[in-house]
Order: sequence, then C-alpha cells, then structure tokens
Amino acid sequence: MLLFSKYENAFDNIFISQPVVDIDIEDSNCFIVRFPKFRRITHFILSFDAENLFLDSKSAFGYSFNLEELLLKHENNSENGYFVMGVTSNKNRKKQYNPYPPSRINNYAISHIQSIVEQYLPIVLDDYDVEFSSTKRIVMGSSMGGLMSIKTSILYPAFDNVISFSPAFWYGYTDFINDLKNLNKKVICNISVGSEEGEIFEDKANSIKPAEWGLDYTNNNDFYVSGVKKINETIKENNIETNFIQLPNGKHNENSWNQVLDKFLIST
Repeated sequence: MLLFSKYENAFDNIFISQPVVDIDIEDSNCFIVRFPKFRRITHFILSFDAENLFLDSKSAFGYSFNLEELLLKHENNSENGYFVMGVTSNKNRKKQYNPYPPSRINNYAISHIQSIVEQYLPIVLDDYDVEFSSTKRIVMGSSMGGLMSIKTSILYPAFDNVISFSPAFWYGYTDFINDLKNLNKKVICNISVGSEEGEIFEDKANSIKPAEWGLDYTNNNDFYVSGVKKINETIKENNIETNFIQLPNGKHNENSWNQVLDKFLIST
C-alpha cells in the first residue's frame, strides 16, 4: 500500500509517497506521481532519480528538470497528457542503480526494477485509474538511471520508449554492451550525451578503463561521448530504432538534460 501526500504547495497535481524500504540494501525510496489536469492520459513516464524532476530545491545537486513546466508546455501545444511515476534514489544508488555489478550474485538493481514494475506500478495504476495499455509507455533516467531505463525496457518490453540521458556505460561496460541485443526490436531508444561531461571523472580518461574497449581516450569529454555513441551504434546494429542527440556544450546535469528531453518528447 502506498500513501501519498502533497509534494509541494505550489503543485496541486504532484504527490509523494511515504518512504518504501528496500530491505536488500537497507535503504528506502519514495514514489512521486504527477498527473495531467483536465485531460486524458496519453503518455505514461516511469522515471528514475525522481528527486531531480520538479524542483531545484529538492534535487540532489541543485539542478532539476523543471519537469512540470516542460510537460505543461507540451500539453498546451498538443492533446497529450503526461502521467509521471518517479522513483527517488538514495545513498546506496551505486548498488541499487547498477544492473551490471562485478559480482553477479546480488543484483540489487534488477530486484529494484522488479519491485517497481511488479509490486508498485499496479498500485499506482489502480489508485489513479490509469489505462496503462492505452498509453505511450516511456521509461527515463540519467547517468546510472540511464542504465536503469534501458535495463527496465529489456526486462519489461511494454516500456517501448526509452529515454537514456548520458548513460554511465563504464559500470559493467562489457556486460552492458552485450545486453543491448536483448532489447525488444519494437523499442525506440532515445539516447543523449553532452560534449562537456568528462568533468565528472576525477581521473584522466586513459587511466579510467581498458584500452581494449576501443573508445576515445584523448580526453575525458571525448571518452564520455565515444562511450555513449558506442551504445547508440550497438543498438542500431541490432535493428532497433534510435534517436541520438549530442548536445553542444552539454554538461552532466538536469539543465542540459532538460533541453534534450524537450526534443525527445516531440518524437514520443
């Protein structure tokens, strides 16, 4: 059972649940839902890192997607209505958001995805009377959340629109690349990377990961771009449709990802 309360007084269509405990990692997550006002729900968005969706003041690093403003813009310019089910992350994010851990014994990320889709999604759909099968179903995430969005679609192909901002490909790189062939052929993958995201790495690119990956180790920015391009190329090689955006001057934050999401929403 999920109990929801108002997320912020400024919003009368966004609500947050009580913390839900993940006993595997001894931490908790909350669910944040947003529903369209006075219109039919046409799009369902499942999003990771939900604390970064709506308000800078509630985000982990001071940046947010300003998602309500963005969705209102698209709703006012179309007949679309966007329902959002977001899942917040926590201090154990590197466990809970890594579907390709070095030790394959305990895959906390897959367990997390399964609990979201199999246990909590039906509750939200029922509580808010959402006809899931009649919506365009999107799963969205950034960085490690970008890995989670792709893995969710692999496990649950009903989410046939993937939005992955700057996926953190170096977590289990080889397993991740090999897993892309398991995406459903009818999925559309929206992939993005900024040209200036290398600043998130403390080390120089040539000391980060093995040269046999065949990526560009000239500098950290080029390393990040080349890794995400490799993801996009691998997906296309498997005859899956992609939309790829490389954002000039794009940084590893929601201010940049907001610009990309604005474009991706037009095509979904």
